[in-house]
Amino acid sequence: MVLDLLDGEPTALARLRAADEALHEQREDRHRAEALLQLIATYVEDYGNW
Repeated sequence: MVLDLLDGEPTALARLRAADEALHEQREDRHRAEALLQLIATYVEDYGNW
């Protein structure tokens, strides 16, 4: 997925959006989910907009 972002793949942001939504709904292991959400936010900030 990261390489797709670097290559400007349009579907890469859509996949990140789906992962973001799934992580927000996840109830278990919130610590890891929050870490992943921060990483996704960084990628979105660096490579595109919602």
